[in-house]
Amino acid sequence: MIQLNDHIATLSHVMFSTDDVVEWSGVYQWLQIAASIESVSLDTIKYNNSFGWCSPSDEFDLARDKLLPIFAEKLAIFNFVWGALESTIDIVKPPKNPDKSKRGKIRDACFWLSTFNRADSIPELLTETTMFRELAQQSIGYERVETRIGELKEFGVSGVGLYAVYELRNLFAHGSMEFPYPDGENNPVCPEISLVETATRIVLFSIQLLMLKHFPHPDDYEVFLTTVTGHIDGDIKLADALRMCHLEVNQLEAQLTLI
Repeated sequence: MIQLNDHIATLSHVMFSTDDVVEWSGVYQWLQIAASIESVSLDTIKYNNSFGWCSPSDEFDLARDKLLPIFAEKLAIFNFVWGALESTIDIVKPPKNPDKSKRGKIRDACFWLSTFNRADSIPELLTETTMFRELAQQSIGYERVETRIGELKEFGVSGVGLYAVYELRNLFAHGSMEFPYPDGENNPVCPEISLVETATRIVLFSIQLLMLKHFPHPDDYEVFLTTVTGHIDGDIKLADALRMCHLEVNQLEAQLTLI
């Protein structure tokens, strides 16, 4: 797949290429800001009164000072993409879950996504969902992700990923998120960074599928697309653009050959 920021930007360009650009302008702006985030600057040592008293402790603090800006950057991108998702749901208006006790803005969207089975979903969504589950098992405070993944029967292979990622969003929104630590050798690495990036991909794929459900006859809807990365340029069916806007050039060519 292309880089995450390029994926976000390309999806925004797909929206901008439709006839409903005014309606989708809000989502476009959320995605444009998300794609534009290049770094987050933090100085966790500045207000650390215990720094300088213990060498081993200082090494840990310095490693975490390198780690947290990376995590904060990924988390910032995720939150803007989540804003794009919420705005998308307001436009596409998924039908309510038949079970009133299971209704909710995100749950209804996940339930609607369940209509995409394994054969007609986006393959990379299924891969990223599996990866998100594995990363959650390696991270602190994400035990409930396993419970959400267990809702496969209700949300299907295409909706259960977003339902699981909803846990990450809730942990952040309700102040329950555990911020990561360096590894045992004080290297500024942790699974949580990949976890958040994978979650962001799942949200993007979910937006792509929701758009496929929303636009009438996307297989016949032709758009003219120009992307910054240049991997998609010219006339393309909206369905193809939504299913392949995240692919590298060589992957894209292989998919177009199959079509």
